[in-house]
Amino acid sequence: MRTFFLLLWGALSLFISTAALRELWLAPSVASGFALLLVVYYIVCFFQLIRAAYLPWGLLGAYRRSGYWLCLILLPLTLIPLYAAYQIWEQGGYVAVEASLHTEWLHLLLGWLQDSLGYLGPLLVLGALGVGMALMVLRLLRGQVAR
Repeated sequence: MRTFFLLLWGALSLFISTAALRELWLAPSVASGFALLLVVYYIVCFFQLIRAAYLPWGLLGAYRRSGYWLCLILLPLTLIPLYAAYQIWEQGGYVAVEASLHTEWLHLLLGWLQDSLGYLGPLLVLGALGVGMALMVLRLLRGQVAR
């Protein structure tokens, strides 16, 4: 099973890194360079996660090596609310979009904050959400061991 996961990791890593390199080659920019760095970061983290999960007591136990890599995988995802807040700031206000049934409450909350506090309301909520998630993942990361 370990070989299967490593082969799957290798195939996906090759495909995604080739796409990121192609994008950087065709349209060189800071954003495509950052995307390539993010791809390399995830390639390393997922390889280490697979490697750590197959160590003795890799998923459980005193050393929790796989938990360390899982926290590092989740850390860049905390930037999503901060990016949404940046988009709201760039537009000059929150613009409601088509919401699914699961995210309708969030759009209603952000719209209500927009009406009551101006465009700073959604910015503050999304900024606090992003920073709070990052601090939570960093706190979890402190309890993990990487050896």
